Amino acid sequence: MLLALETAITALLQGSFPALFSGAGAVQIAFDHISWQLDPSSQDPVAGEPGPLDAQDALAFDPAHPNGPFTLTRPPYPGPRRVYLRSPSGELVALSPAELSWDAADPAKFTFTPRPGRLLAVFNQLQVLYGVVAAGTQLKVQYQAALTLTGSTAAQAEQALSLSLAALALNRDALRSGAAYQFAAGGYQVAGTLKTLGFASGTTTGNSHGILLAAELNLLVQRLLGDNEGKPITQVLTPGRPDLAGGGRRVDIDPIVQA
Repeated sequence: MLLALETAITALLQGSFPALFSGAGAVQIAFDHISWQLDPSSQDPVAGEPGPLDAQDALAFDPAHPNGPFTLTRPPYPGPRRVYLRSPSGELVALSPAELSWDAADPAKFTFTPRPGRLLAVFNQLQVLYGVVAAGTQLKVQYQAALTLTGSTAAQAEQALSLSLAALALNRDALRSGAAYQFAAGGYQVAGTLKTLGFASGTTTGNSHGILLAAELNLLVQRLLGDNEGKPITQVLTPGRPDLAGGGRRVDIDPIVQA
């Protein structure tokens, strides 16, 4: 839950300032005094009830073999499905419906036929937004941690502090992309996203600077439905009446009510 955000921050600083954060004598990055709490107002009392929910998949994409086929992780609910090409930097390019062919027998499967001139080389994922029927809710997590930057000299540490604040303040989209994650096991799925990231305060000890980070994370938690859940009602019959699925009325209720 928290490792993805810390990894995204580290990757951003090392990628933005390799001379400072990589190699011999590099500034050391650490996360200390980590704490988090759940927002009580986000705990839905009817979270276990099934219903239509939004789902998102990040499917591996090979530009050399773009057609697929691709398979969604969950059976889709009838409705629109939006598919995007996604790059490692978070760039999104929407695909047109004409480029996508959905399997009539299995609505979770589709193929991709790029239009002429479509540039694919920089993309490594297909991001798919669609609806599902599941039991789920969203949880808000308030996260705090001290991002500690330790340099070999006071001047190096000061430079790292100033540049790190600039990179964290000006690359929110890249941080959101890097901090997003998904886990799935045993019929449960969790998708975590970074909503906000701010700076609360700072400390300095020698060649070490600490930045107190305050972040809000959003967790979409879902339980996939079993084979006996979420089925639409196709017939309502009074007990003892014959099954009329072969052509009779779909609603056949005895009007006699015993007092």
